[in-house]
Amino acid sequence: MIYESENLIKPQRTATNRRRYSEDDIRRVRVIQFLTRQKGVNLAGVKYVLHLLQSLGNQGLDLNQVRELDTLQEVSGNGLTA
Repeated sequence: MIYESENLIKPQRTATNRRRYSEDDIRRVRVIQFLTRQKGVNLAGVKYVLHLLQSLGNQGLDLNQVRELDTLQEVSGNGLTA
């Protein structure tokens, strides 16, 4: 999987080398897909955004929080402040 080869997710492996995705992995994939498909962010940009979120202390990555940030960006981009 490309997200794994780009070090965006790291699922656990079984004894037979099958991937086992945690809830955090699934949440992370949803955020990655939202950023790439809905916002047109490339994987380097996704990696940067995820790094920023983690450095801000956001361990429980949540798609709703990313959408809220997106809404705040749209509002501030229209001359309004949040």
